[in-house]
Amino acid sequence: MDYTKLLKENRIYNSLNFFYYAYKRNNWMLDPSRFWKDFKDVKIDRPVFLLGFHGGGNTLLSRMIRRNKDFVSVSGNYKYWSGADEMQNVLGPILPPELTGIKHKIPLESGLEFPTHWLYSADKYLSYFRNTAEDVTPEIKESFRKTIRWIIARNAINKNKVRFIDKSQIYTIKISFINEIFKDTKPKFILVLRNPYVLCHRVVQRNPNCFKNNNIKSKKEQLEIASNHWVNSIKCAIEDGGKADLMVVRFEDILNQPEETIRKVCDFIETEFSNDMIPHPEHRIPFGSTGKNKWYPLRPDVNERYLKQMEKEDIEIIDNNIHKYAEKFGYSKPK
Repeated sequence: MDYTKLLKENRIYNSLNFFYYAYKRNNWMLDPSRFWKDFKDVKIDRPVFLLGFHGGGNTLLSRMIRRNKDFVSVSGNYKYWSGADEMQNVLGPILPPELTGIKHKIPLESGLEFPTHWLYSADKYLSYFRNTAEDVTPEIKESFRKTIRWIIARNAINKNKVRFIDKSQIYTIKISFINEIFKDTKPKFILVLRNPYVLCHRVVQRNPNCFKNNNIKSKKEQLEIASNHWVNSIKCAIEDGGKADLMVVRFEDILNQPEETIRKVCDFIETEFSNDMIPHPEHRIPFGSTGKNKWYPLRPDVNERYLKQMEKEDIEIIDNNIHKYAEKFGYSKPK
């Protein structure tokens, strides 16, 4: 009998797994050291910010990089390489409003309700969330840098050789803002792209509350907003990317040529590649993790079921908004 499989199917196991995940995600609340320490002795070295879209493949790339012993995220180090890694959400309650906004501290004047992950870049809302280098103040800079130093101090195994990584999607429209805050530390930005036709269709199909909670009810309007959000995010990234160290990676390339792609990523972020960063059957997702299917095996055909479900009218709505920028990154209109 496979006792491991039996245990994992057990409700008690699943409940314990969830509660441990919640603990690892939120245990910073039990650490009051941030109130009386400044952590000035902690060095911030080439922090890595993964950018992109909800459902766009960032989780897989983040996990690959976080298996490197030098990296820490908001919830832990390489021993817990699959924990929560979006500070926009995890630390939302204590971050300046300019550095969160998807679940916490959503601008009241925007009129938006939680969640905002496929709305904040749409034409109607972008001005409430967009930040550039000119918006950085000494107070915001020091607050954010202190928070990162605190996270490093809490999670690093070797504080003399440690790198911070995060994948808050909203930072996609704030690259120059983040870059200005950390420019002396030589930050690295990686924009992770996934077929935008699939992404826009997928979010309307799988996460409708993002739209319905904000009174966007018709499928046509939802697709228009989603594709407008995608284009504006890309425009912001391109505009800011010329002033920052930015790399673009396609999710499909990670799935189809994992070693080749991750080697390029490692070269860009200046860290050593290890074959152990690529998913293998002997790897076990750490206890206390969600999204356990986001590792081994890799699924190169993950987009196919969405492409098959898309109606011609849906494709036309999305294409009318995105075709120029989709083609720029090698994505063509589905037939």
